[in-house]
Amino acid sequence: MGQADNPRATVNRRFEWIAVIASAIALLCLVWLAVKVTGENVLFDEKLRAAIHSWASPGLTRFFRLVTLLGSQAVVIGLTVCAALVLFLRGRKDRAWLILIVLAGAELLEFILKAQFQRQRPMPFFGTVLPASYSFPSGHALLSSCCYGTLAALAATHLPGPFRWLVLIAAAALVQLIGISRVYLGVHYPSDVIAGYLVATVWLAGVAILYRWIMTP
Repeated sequence: MGQADNPRATVNRRFEWIAVIASAIALLCLVWLAVKVTGENVLFDEKLRAAIHSWASPGLTRFFRLVTLLGSQAVVIGLTVCAALVLFLRGRKDRAWLILIVLAGAELLEFILKAQFQRQRPMPFFGTVLPASYSFPSGHALLSSCCYGTLAALAATHLPGPFRWLVLIAAAALVQLIGISRVYLGVHYPSDVIAGYLVATVWLAGVAILYRWIMTP
């Protein structure tokens, strides 16, 4: 059977095209957002901040303070290292290196982009202490997307259909909640969070394509 008739090769090519298209769209959106952030205020930032802040209640504030911890650097790095150690011990060195590379790259991208744009953070809500780093893009959005997205994708390969989608949807929901928590607490503009998701999309798509190329015989 030739490669053109190989179902696995067809699936790989389809996946690569989807990843390339998603990456290209995300990159274009990111460039547009970066230009807006550099040249002027993003119109929807203050409106969305005000809308999300209008939900405020003591219970919701406690909830989002907990959620935001799940996207913190300490938690994300800890989860990644633990997952990598488990994979190394189980003999899955390729997957262990994959998640380490994904997070290391995300950390590097966050550092470079924050230093490049140097966007000041907004006024926080609820007396939240502002991090010392710059605002654009959101590190919580970027790192949580890369960490939970990669872990969910790897876990889903071992699960049957319904459970696979459940894990992926749960990871996506958690990442979205982490992003909302940053806006709700007032430590990021919505455009910072969106930029974090876009950077993660570009990075994850590139790593996924490269990983497929390396692992496909």
